[in-house]
Amino acid sequence: MNQAETKVTYRKTALYSRLSTDDGLAGESMSISSQKAILEMYAKEHGLFPFVHYSDDGYSGTNFNRPAFQRMIADIEKGEIGCVITKDLSRLGRNYIESGGYIEVFFPRHNVRYISVNDGIDSNISAGMDITPFKNILNEFYSRDISKKVKTGKAIRAKQGKFMGTTAPFGMRKDPADKNHLIIDPVTAPTVKLLYDLALEGIGNNRIGKILYERKVLKPACYKPDFARFLVNEDDAYSWKKETICRILRNPLYKGGMWVQTCSKPTFKYPGRGYIPISQREVIEDVHEAIVSKQQWQTVQDIMDKHNKVRPSQSGYDNIFRRLLICPDCGQSMLLHTDGRNPNRPLDERSYFQCSTYRCYGKDKCTSHRISVNSLYDAVLKDIQYHARLAMDDPEGYVRQTLEHMDNSTAQRRDEIQREKVSLQAQNESLSQQFIRLYDDFSRGLVSERQYQTLSAHYESQQNDCERRIAELDQEQERLQAATVDVERFAKELAQYAGITQLTGTMLNLLLNKIEVHEAVEQSGKRCISLDIHYKFAV
Repeated sequence: MNQAETKVTYRKTALYSRLSTDDGLAGESMSISSQKAILEMYAKEHGLFPFVHYSDDGYSGTNFNRPAFQRMIADIEKGEIGCVITKDLSRLGRNYIESGGYIEVFFPRHNVRYISVNDGIDSNISAGMDITPFKNILNEFYSRDISKKVKTGKAIRAKQGKFMGTTAPFGMRKDPADKNHLIIDPVTAPTVKLLYDLALEGIGNNRIGKILYERKVLKPACYKPDFARFLVNEDDAYSWKKETICRILRNPLYKGGMWVQTCSKPTFKYPGRGYIPISQREVIEDVHEAIVSKQQWQTVQDIMDKHNKVRPSQSGYDNIFRRLLICPDCGQSMLLHTDGRNPNRPLDERSYFQCSTYRCYGKDKCTSHRISVNSLYDAVLKDIQYHARLAMDDPEGYVRQTLEHMDNSTAQRRDEIQREKVSLQAQNESLSQQFIRLYDDFSRGLVSERQYQTLSAHYESQQNDCERRIAELDQEQERLQAATVDVERFAKELAQYAGITQLTGTMLNLLLNKIEVHEAVEQSGKRCISLDIHYKFAV
């Protein structure tokens, strides 16, 4: 017998065992050591020598990118393995398409015998192989069911307001009486409040970081155990990153709410953690005590969402209208300017706002829309006083009037969302049926391996897109349903300003969306300027 024949005759038997976290719940009978013992006993009883173990401990059966499994596949491709034995089909994998691909295509192509001990399957005996595809489908359904139960369980706990993180977020701490409930941390909560107060003034994240550094405010990492040994120098304790500030200001946790999920996989086969963009995350309200009010939190979100990058005034005038003034003709922001020709005059008397387009490109592109800061201040103050008195004297009437003037397309949009969801759900179900038919055709040899891999990847991608879009529509539905509650909350907020005598940047950002300044017109020999002041939740 030559060397080549010896290599073929004495190819090794691979004893493959696998255990995931979910499998481990079944107890010792599913442990790696138990699987190894069963496989060794079977190999010895049937004379399948020599054998070698391949074990993946802590790896899901839905993912075939496991180190020991891939090492076994590589050895098969090198011609070193002649037989693969597993305790049952689910140990090989729980994805019925890929499991079937290995059992019915890959192993036969490399002349490898496959044995599943508990299922009574041996590829050398055709009778046992007839039911293999159906068992693989059942194994995948088991994984799908486990995944759905875990996801549902977490979602239910989150929607109940249960906090499931290992450590409490900055500004909060875990309730000693209930580890799934958060309470305000008296040590760090004032820092969170300071961040929101600064943001409400219209101050950007970079400048907030500078203010915190100047005031020697400790950053969140300094409150972690043993942080001191990671400090480069003393100043490092006060160097806030812009990302940290943004993360705190964006988190609904500080208004008493909580994100239900920050990551989600559309299906259990989806790779990665499935990061959910902040704009698409579902928020559950009133699950613990808030550090800032809901109105303050939302106003900060609006300020951060605005893209107008207005530079701070170099004149020293405190611009409380920053990011609010808009030219209605060109849609651009209006910028603050100060006349420096007569420095002895009061600062507010020589400061004015002007259209940024006109300022940059002249009258060919837009007109001046110039308005003095005092004229603007007086007009806005009177308007807020007027609307605040309406909200205070007749809150129900103010809410009713505001809702009537809201976008008339709201009801139509609700119907459109529901129709699209029904269509997507039907499409998703159709794709599941196509998956099953495709695998059946592949098992009977009606489609090639390359065709079924291409089509299955296409179907799965379409399903992921459907489920992702359904989640987006669910969140939009909830936002539309919350409109009435938001208007009532705003009316209460507005009524508090009925007796004001001066404006602040925080007040303006809380109450207003924008102020449109129209070009001045001549009326009876006087220069008249009209303003459109847009309140939140009002037209």
